[in-house]
Amino acid sequence: MSDYIVDNDLLSQLKAGDEAAFSKIYKTFWKELFNAAYKRLKDIEQSQDIVQNVFISLWDRRETVDIHNLGAYLHTSVKFQVFKHSVRSPNTSEFLAAFENILVSPLSPENTMLEKEILGLVKSWIDALPKKRREIFLLHYHDGLTTAEIADLLKVSRKTVQNQLNTASTHLRLRLAQILSLLILLHFNGS
Repeated sequence: MSDYIVDNDLLSQLKAGDEAAFSKIYKTFWKELFNAAYKRLKDIEQSQDIVQNVFISLWDRRETVDIHNLGAYLHTSVKFQVFKHSVRSPNTSEFLAAFENILVSPLSPENTMLEKEILGLVKSWIDALPKKRREIFLLHYHDGLTTAEIADLLKVSRKTVQNQLNTASTHLRLRLAQILSLLILLHFNGS
């Protein structure tokens, strides 16, 4: 029996409120979801909390959610929970690492449109940055230059580069939190 058929049977049983089906889903996916969260966060307790929240949400929404691929749905839910956690983090590098992880990790075909929407919104945000800030941001995050290398290249102080990067990163984090909230709302309302 294929995984797809097993998933559909489990999903039908889950939708009907079958706790045994939920338990089987939990046992089947918990470890790989935890590993996916831990790979991004490097924190056992936060990773466990995120996976628990994903399963609580699955159970709470079992009657209304329309899932076509259970594994992809659960993994995408974990990615978004990690991202939401990182958005709230005061550590900008943690946030950007989590965001980059989401963008470069493979998404299921169901999520290709979501990925395009996010990338399009980020590109629009980058294009709207003041010229110097955009240049510094792209040199650092796109070209991989250090702050010292950017300062030398642009003939500005390293502190100026750091300030511009911090300002851009803070604004991006706030904007993406808004965008993500909207996309999640639209995604789950459309399901």
